[in-house]
Amino acid sequence: MRGALVLSAVAALAALTGPACSPAAAPATAATPATTSPTTSSIADPAEPSIVVTEAMGSPHVGEAAPEFDLPDQDGKHVKLSDMRGQVVVLAFVASFCPFSKAEQPHLKKLAEEYAPKGVRVVAIGIDEPEPDYRSYIARMPMGMPILRDEGGAVALRFTPPGAQPEFKDRKMALVTSNLVLDLKGTIRFFTVVDTVNFDARLAHVRKTVDRLLHEEG
Repeated sequence: MRGALVLSAVAALAALTGPACSPAAAPATAATPATTSPTTSSIADPAEPSIVVTEAMGSPHVGEAAPEFDLPDQDGKHVKLSDMRGQVVVLAFVASFCPFSKAEQPHLKKLAEEYAPKGVRVVAIGIDEPEPDYRSYIARMPMGMPILRDEGGAVALRFTPPGAQPEFKDRKMALVTSNLVLDLKGTIRFFTVVDTVNFDARLAHVRKTVDRLLHEEG
């Protein structure tokens, strides 16, 4: 019950201030009491994933190859998507100002730790933020995984289907707190964008997809 009330409050806030994870909405979110922000303790694993990217939304979508990228991580080392072929890859598009990215962060860390021995790569991509904001996301907790910086948001734009979250005028921001799972060939097998109703902070559906892919390849 409490989780439902929390999500209702977040949805109401989004209706008043615009998309919940747009930079323009960030000041209102930051000023909101903690009880109206998504938290890992108050959100149960949803029965359904967040908004699933469908073929009708345009490319890229499930069944298509993920767009290539080459981005620096927090240590300045470049990470290229094609270099991860042969591994199951989880991609998480994040932003420091988004409360949903914040709620998901410890679960990304846990996912990376638990699945690394199975050869799964977990990579976060910070979308178009100034260096101090990008570093603030990293500083919240040691992640033990690459946190790439998408300066300018060009990579996010390549991953954003034209029909996904049309309320976002800044199209790269439509991908904030989105999650993808890629198979060994780099094909997208899972792709959701966040919503304020079925928010999967604990990445339950990402885990199910990863487990299925590992079973298929095993």
